[in-house]
Amino acid sequence: MTTVQLPRQTGPSMLGAEVDAQRTRLVALRERLVAEQAGAVSPAVARALETADAYLFLALGYLGHTDELFPGELEPPPAP
Repeated sequence: MTTVQLPRQTGPSMLGAEVDAQRTRLVALRERLVAEQAGAVSPAVARALETADAYLFLALGYLGHTDELFPGELEPPPAP
């Protein structure tokens, strides 16, 4: 598995300081979760952590986070 560097959202939010603080904590948690997934001891554990990441991503969306769940997924394949 590869480690993905997650971008941090910058700039002030209109949702308030409390929301911004929680979003920042959840982005950090997601980074740690992705690192754990990369070092998973089995495919089952990696899959469970991937599922947890999807739910965490959903929570981040509720807090106004704008990011891709799977960065690069929609990019066209390289030309032959």
